[in-house]
Amino acid sequence: MKKLFSLLLCIVMLMTTLVSVSAETAKAVKPAITIGVSSDLPSNAPYGNSSTVTAMTTNSTFNGLVTVSRDGTATGELATSWTSNEDSTEWTFKLREGVKFHDGSDFTANDVKFTWEYASSSENDGIKWVIIGYDKINEIVVEDDYTVTFKLNCNAPDWLTYAAQKIMSEKAVKENGADGCKIGTGPYVFEAQDPGVSWSIVRNDAYWGELPPTEKITFSVITDASTRALALKSGDVDAIYGANSSDIVEFMADKSYNVYQFDNLANVYMGYNMNRQLGENEALRKAIAMAINRDDIVAACYEGGACAKPSYNFINDVSVGYTEVKNIPYDPEGAKALLDENGIKDVTLVLYTFAMFIPVAEIIQANLSMIGINVDIREQAQSGFTANLRSDGQYDLFINKTSSTGGLLNILSRFFKTGSTVSCMFYANEEFDAKLAEAEACKTYDEMLAAYADLQQYIADNGPEVPLVQTYPWTIGTDKYFGADLGNQEYDVDFSYAYVLE
Repeated sequence: MKKLFSLLLCIVMLMTTLVSVSAETAKAVKPAITIGVSSDLPSNAPYGNSSTVTAMTTNSTFNGLVTVSRDGTATGELATSWTSNEDSTEWTFKLREGVKFHDGSDFTANDVKFTWEYASSSENDGIKWVIIGYDKINEIVVEDDYTVTFKLNCNAPDWLTYAAQKIMSEKAVKENGADGCKIGTGPYVFEAQDPGVSWSIVRNDAYWGELPPTEKITFSVITDASTRALALKSGDVDAIYGANSSDIVEFMADKSYNVYQFDNLANVYMGYNMNRQLGENEALRKAIAMAINRDDIVAACYEGGACAKPSYNFINDVSVGYTEVKNIPYDPEGAKALLDENGIKDVTLVLYTFAMFIPVAEIIQANLSMIGINVDIREQAQSGFTANLRSDGQYDLFINKTSSTGGLLNILSRFFKTGSTVSCMFYANEEFDAKLAEAEACKTYDEMLAAYADLQQYIADNGPEVPLVQTYPWTIGTDKYFGADLGNQEYDVDFSYAYVLE
């Protein structure tokens, strides 16, 4: 079986080689393609929602100052060059000239300053997911039309990772409010949405960079993964993003399909609601962690490892700064003994998750039943899952997945800093907050990496969650489907240069 999976993985690696469009093939590219996705688009503005499909869409309709690879290397987009002072408290960017927003207005340094200031508050019209890193800024100085300087209130050797965030048009927002937040400089322009059905983007023929080969991309909402796979097989869609593990393995073995799988891993985890009984019961949290068999999850839910691997760190192992941590070992007998020692019995926990992770939840339910803990699984909608959990609060456990964008320390800050507005764990730990503050104060990138490693171990020892598996993202199309870019994280998935040959 392992040999089969190794062979299939080799096939995938061969197929994932990005193919550039030559002058000859460009004439044979389908003008419009359809990609099946799992959920509806909650917003087509970059700071209108934190969902993967919002990021996926705005990756095509917006640009940042830079893009950052998984090794931390930055490449200019709207910025052509940049410099920082010795202690990384000032960063100056030279900007690309001649760039137009989709409404025809010129891109200048004023738009950079405006984006960071406007997107810093959810009180502003159209902003629901605030830009990451504004709290580090003392002042943004427009030196001239094409030079902007960020003066920070702290050392930020990782500032280039913040600079990758998307730039809006000041003119469009001031004239049109929330609708103006949807105007970018990217290779595609948002066209239309039929809520619950589909949305589309069309090529920006005035784009400053390389023009995409495809004139129009439609994203079709097909929430059920099996139905999505059938839509590809029937030709109703040209490609799909995400599939059941069994379907993925079938597609991998069929040469009539192109399967893209990158080591862009999303971390699936189970979080504890620290506002409920688990928040007051450290022994119960530890027993749960000891009882979960990741190998069971991988075997039963991910085709024995073809589509995922066990995870022991909240940070996925292709992220910049990832470090291996010592984790709480699988020990169901030890878990039962711990519960007995602490007089814990007759426990029922409510677990929320959505359709994609119901099979994972059922494995956890079986694992915990072996140590005498009952789990009541309640399926929720995937769209708006995090916001709905925060407003509901009637759960003890939840299963979700995460990847991150922004600075090196951003994911730990977003999920574990006291008062986090995006986490459903409601974690509050003064010791962690102090360690995070020390890491944020590092003057060099190497110092920050070392502090980040220490924080990862701290969360592994004390955190309100159990990492479960790391899953690979997948996009699958016919053998004439090329050009998809799955990026570093799920937030980086980009179909701008995807195409299908006629």
